[in-house]
Amino acid sequence: MQTFKFFLLDHRSYCINSIGDALAQLGHQVFFQSSWHDKEIEAGIAYFKPDILLTVGYNRRLFRYLERLPALCKKYRLFHIYWATEDLINHADWSLTFIRKGKPDLVWTIHPACVEKYERLGIPSAYLNFAFNPRLFPAKTKEDKEIYDLAFIGSTHLFKETYRIESLKQLLFPLVKEKQKVDIWGIGWKKEAAQIKKFFGLTVPSDRVHGFLPYKKTAFVYRSAKIVLGVQNAVDQVTQRTFEILGSGAFMIASRTKALEELFTDRQEIVLTKSAEETLDLINFYLKRPELRLQIGQNARRKIMQHHTYKQRLQKVWPQAQSLILQHKS
Repeated sequence: MQTFKFFLLDHRSYCINSIGDALAQLGHQVFFQSSWHDKEIEAGIAYFKPDILLTVGYNRRLFRYLERLPALCKKYRLFHIYWATEDLINHADWSLTFIRKGKPDLVWTIHPACVEKYERLGIPSAYLNFAFNPRLFPAKTKEDKEIYDLAFIGSTHLFKETYRIESLKQLLFPLVKEKQKVDIWGIGWKKEAAQIKKFFGLTVPSDRVHGFLPYKKTAFVYRSAKIVLGVQNAVDQVTQRTFEILGSGAFMIASRTKALEELFTDRQEIVLTKSAEETLDLINFYLKRPELRLQIGQNARRKIMQHHTYKQRLQKVWPQAQSLILQHKS
């Protein structure tokens, strides 16, 4: 494998410490730019002399910069890879807007059905799903103190009606209704109280909402909770948090979806639910069984480490990427 210099135009920790760190583990040099000032971006590129510009998903600041990317790549002879992490849900609104204005040379997408969509537009593409970075998420052990009964990390994301609403109805709001002690981290839970009331008919207690949690601190919560809730955004996709929760060796209850049933074995690596009533029964059952929770969590980490790390995913898509990069440089 030939290695290259990547310039990651992003300030978000979850991007830098997932795909960015994974590329570094494969031997590439990775630089990231946390400033969005033109002169500072160009100064960074001029100093590091990267081969590849890497952009990720939807980022308000990045989208304001989109139309300048083609000229930037041309000036510094950068090969531009875009990782479309908003597919398939926001493919039409965000991903297609990005490629129309940003003009990447290669698109990695988290939804396999989108590969053909990009290639029909004349853009090389490959399926690169979310995955797990072991360096950021140490394994949970029986020595870890479980200071939270139930934990959920995730923003509201109520700006668009997706399967996420149904998943929240199955997992989180039955617990809120029954006044179970569930600790919540994420954006929007206080600010969007009116929308939450509209969709779910309930108000989340303010003392249970802890606000934004830095990405590097999520691992601590996963290891410190008896049960982590695995809310999903779609029935045919798996969230990045799912791989990180299970990869940490945490015990997770998630919505029963086609994607999760294809990847994991219920009651062995994950516990799946299809209704509010089933969730409450499962919570009551597993809260009383710490050894069983630990065993299922260990099974989950083993499965993730065997099949779902970023290193493994990147190695599969790299031959195509390397060939295109070398063609671009010649």
